[in-house]
Amino acid sequence: MSKLQVLRPYLLGALGLAPVIAIVSPEVRSAAAALVLVTNTSANPVPTKAADNAAFTAWGTRLFPNVRNYASFTVPAGKYLVINDISGFNNGTTAQDMTIYVTSNGASLAKAIPFTQQSRGLWYLDNSPVFLVADPGSTVYATINDSNLNDGAGINIDIHGYYVPQN
Repeated sequence: MSKLQVLRPYLLGALGLAPVIAIVSPEVRSAAAALVLVTNTSANPVPTKAADNAAFTAWGTRLFPNVRNYASFTVPAGKYLVINDISGFNNGTTAQDMTIYVTSNGASLAKAIPFTQQSRGLWYLDNSPVFLVADPGSTVYATINDSNLNDGAGINIDIHGYYVPQN
């Protein structure tokens, strides 16, 4: 057995350990840190963006469905619409509830919210939790369920939420 064959395992071990020593070594780390320069002052702050902040993509609309016709809107292509609040009122006495229909992940979903009478004869939508996600490019519908098809009450529905990019 030659000297090289005897020293071979030790030489291979030293070669494998060399990169680890170089990374952990303070001199190597300080040399790498010298290559990066970040200047963060109040006059020159590091730019940041809260991409998930719903305030940047807030959305809302008012619809006017009636007992004979639905009201609708279309979600823009490339964006999901997250609906997290629905409020509304009517001046009539027979409207029972408002139903909102969305297409979410290709499936049709609906949420019905009943009207309850408040002071001065106005009927308001109940304050019930809402969380609906409408697919990009889909149409959202709002309908009124009323026992009197001749009810001419004015109905306002406010829908609030935010957009989320498709990708």
